[in-house]
Amino acid sequence: MSWYYPKGWTDSGDGVEQVLIHYAATPPGQWPDWSWGHEARVLQDLGGFPRQRLKVLRMPRSVWDMENNRSTSEYRFHYYFEVFQGGHRWTTDLFSEDIVYRDLVYTDENGWITNICIYWSVGDWVAPVYSPMEDPRIPADSEFQARNYYTYDDKDRFHHEKYQMLYGLDLPHRFQSRMWGPRGATLVQQYHVGRMYPPEEKNETWLGPDGASAPGGGNCWYHHL
Repeated sequence: MSWYYPKGWTDSGDGVEQVLIHYAATPPGQWPDWSWGHEARVLQDLGGFPRQRLKVLRMPRSVWDMENNRSTSEYRFHYYFEVFQGGHRWTTDLFSEDIVYRDLVYTDENGWITNICIYWSVGDWVAPVYSPMEDPRIPADSEFQARNYYTYDDKDRFHHEKYQMLYGLDLPHRFQSRMWGPRGATLVQQYHVGRMYPPEEKNETWLGPDGASAPGGGNCWYHHL
């Protein structure tokens, strides 16, 4: 699974035909070998004056640290821009950011919830992410882990079996998940909660600090990383 990071660009003059972002992720304290391979994406031209460009990048939730033979959920994000302008090509300096995470726990005192996600985004609601939350007492290898929900074909079976699993756990249920972003950034966040079983009780909503809400908007929590 991944999360989304919008990266923008503002044209500094006329005649810019195209802007690309080149990027790579490394473990903390390490630098990329650009000759070994990296990602590159074209930024979308949004128009305006000065002209704005944007690309939403799909970011990893962890990277592999070959030096220490382990996965790390906090890492370094390195990038530069390649600009084609007036028949010429030039590149910016290299930028590097620390990617860090924030863990959240949602406590369900009465057992109403069967499905819950953190609904969040970096900066504003341009590129929202659904991060499934799970009670750690659900076995990690269960096919009914929350992370499997979106790719599970038989949603009715998933709803029934997950309800039974949660019903067998003592209250309260404490659902956990994680958000990521660059150090110093602000995340906006709500919860997407649902009761998907029994069918006659099916209901879902988004929650902010002021209660039920439409997705996004100002009824949200802010997290400074």
